[in-house]
Amino acid sequence: MSKLKKSISLIIVLMLVLTMVAGCAGKNNNTEASKPKEEIVIRHWQHHHEARTPVVKELAEEFNKNHPGIKVEVEAIPYDSYFDKLTTSLSSKTAADVFQISALQAQEMIQGGYLQPMPEKVMSPEEIKNTFLDWTISQAEKDGKYYGLPTDVQTLVLFINNDLYKKAGYDPKNPPKDWDEFLTQAKKGTIVDSQGKLQQAGLDTRYKWAVYTLFMYQMLDGKVVDLANKKVNYDSPQGLEAWNYIKKLMVDEKIDSPSFMTGQFKFELGKAMFYINHPVTVGRIKKMAPDLNYTIALVPGPKGHEPITIGHNWLYVVNKDSKNSEAAWEWVKFMASKEAQLKFIEKAGDLPSMKSLLEQDSLFPDDNAKVVRESLKNAVPTQELGEDDVNNIRDEIWTKIVLQQSSVEDAVKHGAEAENALINKKLSK
Repeated sequence: MSKLKKSISLIIVLMLVLTMVAGCAGKNNNTEASKPKEEIVIRHWQHHHEARTPVVKELAEEFNKNHPGIKVEVEAIPYDSYFDKLTTSLSSKTAADVFQISALQAQEMIQGGYLQPMPEKVMSPEEIKNTFLDWTISQAEKDGKYYGLPTDVQTLVLFINNDLYKKAGYDPKNPPKDWDEFLTQAKKGTIVDSQGKLQQAGLDTRYKWAVYTLFMYQMLDGKVVDLANKKVNYDSPQGLEAWNYIKKLMVDEKIDSPSFMTGQFKFELGKAMFYINHPVTVGRIKKMAPDLNYTIALVPGPKGHEPITIGHNWLYVVNKDSKNSEAAWEWVKFMASKEAQLKFIEKAGDLPSMKSLLEQDSLFPDDNAKVVRESLKNAVPTQELGEDDVNNIRDEIWTKIVLQQSSVEDAVKHGAEAENALINKKLSK
């Protein structure tokens, strides 16, 4: 065979080989293109709340619709079993991608290595600081990184029964401005019968957490809980002053009693002049006592101290072991967005955590709502390291002082020792 014929034959063979390779590659590419992408599933847990759960599910449907290839599955767990399930599943690495925690649990979980920080490409720390009220995100921060975004935001305000207040000789437009005025007016609003039995409370104290927590934070100039030194400060002279004020209200002046209408809604039933609770209480009043004439006021504080209230909120966080963390954080960001917050405000009675929403007058249409807006501006975050476990310790202090007539100093000393031990145990993990 001539050299020319050999060259032509070689060229033909090479062309055939290249054609076959290209055909195979094309076939493989077509196969890959036709293969459906695996759907990313984001599991979301939160404790069930009759008003909030439907909103979260509605938001999940909207998010899924706008994010093809991602599916958020919401599971609402009964509150009584939520934290046990969460703790167990985190230990066994079977927890959901996204879950809801109290801001009071954040530092324990961050330092325990259960959470992951927000990626900067989803939302930078600077964006987070510029977007949300400082106190709603302060517990979610460590070393300049944020591990959650705020939800279920509430402050504490003072509810006044206008009819009972006027009957006691006061004007609802001029609520008490400090602890002295509050005590004087609460005494005037307390009514007992000829046998000394309470018929009307000056202050409904069934939500005792709000009462003792508020007074502690108002009185102490420094931190109530000092995590750096792993101890509480409510056994200090200022802290004892706050607990002694509770003794004066409940034991000395008897403005309320745990045995009066036990377990009942005293304020809503018109049997208490004052009530300290979250603004979301408005929703319950609308349902239970639509004709109740009431005013919302800022909570009074001790003389010589800055007027403050306390803020409490929850956080949506992402599991450290999530396999789809970026999609999970996009979902968290969406739940804290303006669009989502407006739905939570309208349908669940939440308060806004976004600074820009505080300037939206339509969200604060009347005098009561405007007071709530002020409370958001002067709130300080609760600092506790835990939720129910801490509350149990402080409830015991209340019980010893109010029911068992123990000395304030002894009750507070034992409570502080118990909480210090709890803090040290949690932070030594």
